[in-house]
Amino acid sequence: MRVVFASKIARKPLIDHLKKVEGIDLVILDELSEMPPLVKDADVLVIQDPRGPDGRNIAAELKQPGCKVRWVQIVSAGFEGLTAHNPPAHIQITNQGGAVAPVVAEHAMASILAMARQIPAIVMNSSRHAWEKDFKVPVMSVERKTLVIVGHGNIGGHLAKRAKAFDMRVLAVSRSPIDDPNVDEAFSLADMHKALAHADAVAVCIALSASTRSMFGAKEFAACRKGALFTNVSRGETVDQVALKAALESGQIGFAFIDVTTPEPLPSDDPLWSAPNIVIGPHTAGGGSLHTGDRVGATVADNVRRFLAGQPLQHLIKI
Repeated sequence: MRVVFASKIARKPLIDHLKKVEGIDLVILDELSEMPPLVKDADVLVIQDPRGPDGRNIAAELKQPGCKVRWVQIVSAGFEGLTAHNPPAHIQITNQGGAVAPVVAEHAMASILAMARQIPAIVMNSSRHAWEKDFKVPVMSVERKTLVIVGHGNIGGHLAKRAKAFDMRVLAVSRSPIDDPNVDEAFSLADMHKALAHADAVAVCIALSASTRSMFGAKEFAACRKGALFTNVSRGETVDQVALKAALESGQIGFAFIDVTTPEPLPSDDPLWSAPNIVIGPHTAGGGSLHTGDRVGATVADNVRRFLAGQPLQHLIKI
């Protein structure tokens, strides 16, 4: 079985794990751009989310007559770079499940704490040698404050656990029923505004799909408590950035700390940069853990063994 691999994400642990799988012919590429000519003769593709032209080109090859690919394993949490181009329905698509979730949840919790404790303002004052205690947004404790997690998947579940450790009240909004001792109250997507009415802080952790694209806009910001904190660690496309800027300018949102934008990288002249009380990160929430790569590698290798044995794959994506 020929497996063609191309990923910068968790590259070394992925290769190490895949080399231990017996019964595969592993082809290792340096770049996703090298993938299209090799697709037709592959049985399985193991790739990071192919955003931009790479996704379009790979999807086009998957649609060619005679293409043998039966499964595409995405090694990132996101997968829309491929699914946006409507790959053939008979091809199974999986992602890495919750392998990166603990560190992304850690980043989300750090951003909430940073906003609440006014760490960005303290850092800015310190850099100019200014001892100042008056902040545009007052220092807040998260103790007994309400966090609304939009998207209770792997990341949302890990974030709920971390938020409870800081004695927060956790409300979760999800497409599926929730069974989580760290969630005080659960809401469906249809009832999201009811949850937001209690929000001192909001964390968007939901996967990007046709139904979640721009799901967080002016009405959703207006539904939050005035001055609520806001973070997004999912995909930039889930949030209307024009509405976010307006909510920050009006004070409806007190502070935003986002890890993702539309597009990425965010152009230096994008209006969002000039919004007040915002920190924009360069999509780094999934980085920094020494354990993530090994979790990704083990997850992918397990799926390859399942595929070879004719067993159901884990972490199937429903398009």
